[in-house]
Amino acid sequence: MHRAALHARDLQGDYTALDVTPAELPGLLRQLRSGEISGCNVTVPYKAALAAACDRLEGDAAVCQAVNTLLIRDGELIGDNTDARGFELSLSYQRLRPDPGARGIVLGAGGGAAACVLALCRMRVDEVVVVARRLEQAEELCLRVSPDARAVDWKDTEAVQAAAREADILVNASSTGVFGIPVPVEMLPAGCIVADLRYRPRPVDLVAAAQARGLRAADGVEMLLFQGMLSFQRWTGVDPPWHAARAALEEALAG
Repeated sequence: MHRAALHARDLQGDYTALDVTPAELPGLLRQLRSGEISGCNVTVPYKAALAAACDRLEGDAAVCQAVNTLLIRDGELIGDNTDARGFELSLSYQRLRPDPGARGIVLGAGGGAAACVLALCRMRVDEVVVVARRLEQAEELCLRVSPDARAVDWKDTEAVQAAAREADILVNASSTGVFGIPVPVEMLPAGCIVADLRYRPRPVDLVAAAQARGLRAADGVEMLLFQGMLSFQRWTGVDPPWHAARAALEEALAG
């Protein structure tokens, strides 16, 4: 996707996936600060750790305290986060945007979950319930991102299912599949939207189960595209070539 974008905009450079261990993070930061690497995306489990290593957090990264985009500007290591905007754009593109006043559930309390909570609040979702295995992490997320959001323990079946019965949108920002989440798909209201940030393997099991019930549902591919191209724009200052990037992403996922 990023290679196709660079080519489409006739920009020099390359984009390569790096499998980095925790012990290798200092070396990666040195490469960034030296200019050997111009910028990078960050995924789990390093979004919060690398946010703490930045000289400055900009945009949504300052709210979420998690980064998915790193770049060097004037000698400073800057962290940004395009996940929230990418999630919001992906819902709008797929006509899955919840109505103002809706109620939402977000499963997970990591960097991706924080971005989704932020996006839902910006879309004027009235109540957001954050469900996590570590209740204190969910509570901290709510305080940081939206004091109106509410944390619920993953194991509190009664509270989780009560929220599920009234949900207008369910977002799975965890790594858990349909058979492991505490929300039975059968319990969701008929008009509930289901969004799963996972995009492999396809079809994503939760999305398939929701669609089998007649619910509107989507996996994380569109979010991947939008947040990725927003990062591309941040690094290069150039408008993203959306069609070229989409075609490359679809080809990669089909391969």
